[in-house]
Amino acid sequence: MLGDKVQPNVNVVNLFWTVMTRLLIRTEAGPEIGMGHFMRCFALAEEARARGVAVVFLINEISDTVRTRCESIGASAEIVTGFDMLPVEAGDRVVIDSYKATAAYISGITAPVAVIDDLENLDRYDCAVIVNPALAARAETYTGKTSARLLLGPQYALIRQEFRSVVTPEAEPFVAITLGGSDPAGLTGPAARHIHEVLTDMSLRVIAGPANRHIDELRASGLPRMELFVAPPSVAEVLAGARLVVVGAGGSLNEVAAMGLPGLAVVAYDNQQAELEACPFPVVDARAGLQEDFGERVRNLATSPERLDANARHAHAMIDGLGTKRVVDALFSAGGARNDPLSPRAGRGLG
Repeated sequence: MLGDKVQPNVNVVNLFWTVMTRLLIRTEAGPEIGMGHFMRCFALAEEARARGVAVVFLINEISDTVRTRCESIGASAEIVTGFDMLPVEAGDRVVIDSYKATAAYISGITAPVAVIDDLENLDRYDCAVIVNPALAARAETYTGKTSARLLLGPQYALIRQEFRSVVTPEAEPFVAITLGGSDPAGLTGPAARHIHEVLTDMSLRVIAGPANRHIDELRASGLPRMELFVAPPSVAEVLAGARLVVVGAGGSLNEVAAMGLPGLAVVAYDNQQAELEACPFPVVDARAGLQEDFGERVRNLATSPERLDANARHAHAMIDGLGTKRVVDALFSAGGARNDPLSPRAGRGLG
């Protein structure tokens, strides 16, 4: 059986949750895939556990990071390598966050399903809820493909608790770099060198995720004002107080915005292309590598208090950090059938 059920605590759970409930999360993580899918699902898991719901991660591999995170909130994890039929029980809810999940796989799940959709590439979505927090997400994309409730746009960005509750400390000015859990393009080191060269009076905090294959190179970089944080227990605490955050155009971007920090987004992969057109932060296109003027762009932004303040205010107004609560509310408001959304209508951010 996939995990043990627990009776929700009615002190923190809506009273209509009268059945024993589990949240099953099918996702992936690893050096090539990165940690982004797992981390945003972990935000949902935190919210579900706070409401007394049992959480089971069904994931391709269980790294130390995955195990530690799950243990910290009382969730369990099981290795699942394929996309065969998913066994569910009465009262279960399912979240799917994987580029490998097919329309047929989703359709075969006999429980309310929330699909976290980045690629918008399926011909149908037989599910209860679709979550697409991209700034460029549009309801028209799903016309004729689903009757699911559509949760579209940055108000549904999945933000972990640590980014919503961190206290900003007193600190000397610094620039932070966080380019995702694995940074397969290897841009962290070059970015650090560019910034270190142009901002000679400012320190640099570099975060390397647990699946980053370039950690040895970063440690050997020899940049005297750079401090390296490898898989820190709290990314939010490392970022708190930053003058500017150079951030990958993925889930980390939303976290920086939710913290109210100014950012410069780095687009490294084709599936992030939409961020070039709709992003709360200024954007650098690094799909072919960092351009020669990257350091100058960082310096011009980091030394302009007016631009930094406007940057942070604009981003936080779009991404307030409450998306996780909204998504969990929507999923557990859905009826018990496989595809039984709360409303038959489809539109941007319904509800």
